[in-house]
Amino acid sequence: MMKNIYLITIFIFLLSGCSITKPAITEYRLSLKDFSSKSYTNTCKDKSLKVSSAFSSNTLMTLEMNYMQDKHKIYSYSQSQWNNSPNQEISSQIFSALRDAKLFESVQNAKSRSRSDLILEINIQDFMQYFSDDLNSSYVRIVMCFTLIDAKTNKSIATKSFSIIKDVESLDAMGGVEALDAGLEEVINEGLEFLSGACR
Repeated sequence: MMKNIYLITIFIFLLSGCSITKPAITEYRLSLKDFSSKSYTNTCKDKSLKVSSAFSSNTLMTLEMNYMQDKHKIYSYSQSQWNNSPNQEISSQIFSALRDAKLFESVQNAKSRSRSDLILEINIQDFMQYFSDDLNSSYVRIVMCFTLIDAKTNKSIATKSFSIIKDVESLDAMGGVEALDAGLEEVINEGLEFLSGACR
């Protein structure tokens, strides 16, 4: 009798376990841009550059995909997340763009032990999707600052802020990612133009 009860209990437990399904989480990443075909009027071919890790708020250092509603309330998509944190992804994208653009003699990332002539500091002030209070409209906002520093003197050579706002085509995580992706490409392109001008 006890054996039968024991078997029935295990059977019910297994059935209940099979009925619980964890919702699938979709991961998103930004597309890799190619700036190798771009031409810039001024370059720093005789200078080496180190790209430091970007400064940002803690919310951009996680895989959570956040959005803001009505300028005050921050939420996270429950079934969508980043494949890599926005902070790391943006740093990597800027590094790759600088390497492709060949503005400098060489470009190293923050982990490199080699010394460089110049350092690029990146400050990400905003990189988020925004919704209206009624959820009927959405846009993304990217605000970033580039500062070029002389590695020997630690003095700032040039600094510039970039701000992009783009409307979102579909009111969901995918729409936000596509708009952020397009906006980041514009910011990086403007950043490369700025850095080429700072080499005069």
